[in-house]
Amino acid sequence: MTGINPQTMLSKGGEPMFTSLSKFNWKKIVISLSFTLFFVIIPHSLEDFAVGEPGKHEAPLFLLAEIIAAIIALQAFGLLELGKGNPRGYWIHVVIGLFWPAAAITAQLPVILTGAPYRSGFISILYIFGMILIGLLLLLASLIGLNSRTDKV
Repeated sequence: MTGINPQTMLSKGGEPMFTSLSKFNWKKIVISLSFTLFFVIIPHSLEDFAVGEPGKHEAPLFLLAEIIAAIIALQAFGLLELGKGNPRGYWIHVVIGLFWPAAAITAQLPVILTGAPYRSGFISILYIFGMILIGLLLLLASLIGLNSRTDKV
């Protein structure tokens, strides 16, 4: 009795069905995930300020705004570095991929899990889960991209 060996399974073209992770263009994947992350972190951050979230925790409004701007600028710098083929871009996205999910999980997820109405409803919850999911995917793609490094420019 023989088992299924994924290495010997063939697609129609004769290529292995399960390819090595290094065959993907991880730089493009990281760039796509990073831009997608902008579409949840920026609206969520604006919503934070609109509902007065920093004031509820006695956080200095202008300092918090500058910190968020710096993190977004760091993410943009990471995109620039990736575009130049510098591995520093992957490392920056590893940090970004850790930061946004950690921030969402620690600051927002406990409030959502209480079951009480959350801010603007579904869209606000979507921002949080988007930050977590896209951020973790960005982290993973950045680490794999660093490891495979076949997409150098």
